[in-house]
Amino acid sequence: MPAIAIRQDISVCELRRQARLEEDGRVAARLLAIAAVLDGHSRAHAARLGGMDRQTLRDWVHRFNAEGVSGLRDRSRSGRPRLLADELRPELATLIAAGPDLERDGVVEYRLTHIQDLAKRHFGADYSRGGMHNVLQQMGLSWQTPRPIHPKTDPAAQEAFKKNFPDQLAAIAKRHPGKRLEVWFQDEARVGQKGTLTRLWAPRAIRVRAVRDHRFKSAYIFGAVCPQRDTGVALVMTRVSTEAMTLMLAEISQAVPHEGHAVVLLDGAGWHIANELEVPANLTLLPLPPYSPELNAIERLWQVMRETVLSHRLFTDTKHIIDACGRAWNSLINKPGRIQSTCGYPWATQVKTS
Repeated sequence: MPAIAIRQDISVCELRRQARLEEDGRVAARLLAIAAVLDGHSRAHAARLGGMDRQTLRDWVHRFNAEGVSGLRDRSRSGRPRLLADELRPELATLIAAGPDLERDGVVEYRLTHIQDLAKRHFGADYSRGGMHNVLQQMGLSWQTPRPIHPKTDPAAQEAFKKNFPDQLAAIAKRHPGKRLEVWFQDEARVGQKGTLTRLWAPRAIRVRAVRDHRFKSAYIFGAVCPQRDTGVALVMTRVSTEAMTLMLAEISQAVPHEGHAVVLLDGAGWHIANELEVPANLTLLPLPPYSPELNAIERLWQVMRETVLSHRLFTDTKHIIDACGRAWNSLINKPGRIQSTCGYPWATQVKTS
């Protein structure tokens, strides 16, 4: 194979200087390979320096002779057209969101193979399993486990509560002049021997196993958090009751500064609204709309605790459960910023309270 003469109008020093400044590593390697040839090295040696064979170096020399340094850049490739055009992806997303028809499709939710069939049936796009997975990722979709929602949940009531929340705080502030309001979220979490299993990493094609207890001893974490001050308090009880809730409110009361007044958001559980409940003077209880755990920010903290430190556990007895709950709570509450980042709902924490 006869050697091709290389243009001489760009010096070796200039080629190496441009290679140092080049952000594309492949272009820099081509510049250095051509510089090595001009420096007197053999073409085989120069090709090895550039990470290519002699024929590839010959092709780049042709491009360099014709176009200079710009000829060493990769040219854009049109590639074959997509099976599903970009303008059709929103329509596919709408079909996926609508879900399958049980009578027609025989399933209650689409899995990846069903979406492959859907794309082929509606658009003639015959994707492989991996190709369909990539398309869904590009569309911003992911395979998720949905959070449960009560059938009696009223989204309109939830939105109205958030919208009117500043007015409710203002009314409470008028009843407690000179006090700085704090917003707290309160709830209970049951932790028991019959615990939960969470997702984990495991080899493909293997249904991983994890031990799960079938006994029923349990305890309850009574917790409350104030995202504005990144703080919280908790008690671990063996049962829920009005007496236990009275003790919980006393703990919150002690955590409120002398110049403050806490507005405690909580659900409508019986022990939260009992006539015998003793509410300290520096607390105001504000019930959330019925069936609205989504509005109680501490629910997110319970989820973190269960997923990270309270799942996949075997508890020997009630004392073991209580000790584990205490350690789990302290492990989170002692991390600066954890309560604020996990429970800081903007509609509640960004309201001016003084």
